[in-house]
Amino acid sequence: MSGTGQVTFIGVPMKADQETLGTLWIDRAKDGAATRTQFEEEVRFLSMVANLAARAVRLDGHESRDSRPIGEEGDRKIGAGDKELPEPTRQRPTRIDWIVGESPALRQVVESVKVVAQTNSAVLLRGESGTGKEFFAKAIHELSPRGKKPFVKLNCAALSAGVLESELFGHEKGAFTGAISQRAGRFELADGGTLLLDEIGEISPAFQAKLLRVLQEGELERVGGTKTLKVDVRLICATNKDLETAVAEGEFRADLYYRINVVPLFLPPLRERNGDIPRLAKVFLDRFNRENNRNLEFTPAALEILSRCKFPGNVRELENCVRRTATLARSATIVPSDFSCQNDQCFSSMLGKCAERPLGTRSLNGLTMSKSLPVESPVGLGYPNGHGLAVAPHLSDRELLISAMEKAGWVQAKAARILGLTPRQVGYALRRHRIQVKKI
Repeated sequence: MSGTGQVTFIGVPMKADQETLGTLWIDRAKDGAATRTQFEEEVRFLSMVANLAARAVRLDGHESRDSRPIGEEGDRKIGAGDKELPEPTRQRPTRIDWIVGESPALRQVVESVKVVAQTNSAVLLRGESGTGKEFFAKAIHELSPRGKKPFVKLNCAALSAGVLESELFGHEKGAFTGAISQRAGRFELADGGTLLLDEIGEISPAFQAKLLRVLQEGELERVGGTKTLKVDVRLICATNKDLETAVAEGEFRADLYYRINVVPLFLPPLRERNGDIPRLAKVFLDRFNRENNRNLEFTPAALEILSRCKFPGNVRELENCVRRTATLARSATIVPSDFSCQNDQCFSSMLGKCAERPLGTRSLNGLTMSKSLPVESPVGLGYPNGHGLAVAPHLSDRELLISAMEKAGWVQAKAARILGLTPRQVGYALRRHRIQVKKI
């Protein structure tokens, strides 16, 4: 009862396709008693509104399902004996469009990625340089429950220990010279999402201890700060380094190794992905055409040439080869003669030919190579003729490296120029041969 009269409750079901989706009701307050005719009219009106609302709800549900990506095997209907998956799980994408290939080696890794993505376990992506570790890390993130959260990445090899600490943990204003404002680190930016640490094997032992604490406790302090911050991050690491050897030699902490190596995934090199090279080459050529407003295409013979190449630099080298060939192509059709390897101008082809030469024959078109290490290894030492270092076949790789470092005054960049390598390769070789750099 109310102060002005009787209150009547009227409720009707919200139905769509014989399914009740909810209830719509009103409280009717009116002076005096309503006639039966008035009551029935109000019920009919309320029923029409309820049916319109139910159809709108059902239509919205259909549009939401239709907008999600279609899986490779199609959407499977849930039977009476199946358990319905949670809504966030059912709406996650099931295709990885940015990974191209149908070879058994690749499909096996992709299937593992789909399984691993459903958990929060740390993943270690391993494989040669150029195999696409960042793309697989992105796939794990996109297919995971964290897919709509941030995906943050950082190359650890490109930064010194001090800069790396600031990049990962952030810093407070005035923490060091140049810190003019507070800055959040990559761990904070990736909170709730995924963090990719590329080249994890290159971080210093001192920083490894700091990283381990964050991974164990899920807590960090910004550089120059005292406030402890909690972070929830799924960690993916990537490396082409032999971490087991690094652990055995004391270069990498065993406890950090076990922390990041929960689920290792080994990415196959391109030479083991039978049939994928033509597919990738076409994708790279299509991308080149779009970027440069061209309409180039491969002949079958050209694709056959690419399929026979070993590509020690893997997918990255294949893309480089396609772009170089497309740039220099003289017609709209790329033929075998357009490739550098057919004109003895391809560096990878030179490496392959040199690898087939007998020991002691160490020079090819001015490129001198050490034969004691595999061609694909980045620590293979060589020295171009006439670059200030006498050719001495009797010297070992270690002796050649020390000789070049002494001639360069123990400056790695100068030694790299003498040897015809990059400073990074020289640094890698110094560590491998355990040569202590002298301070001058």
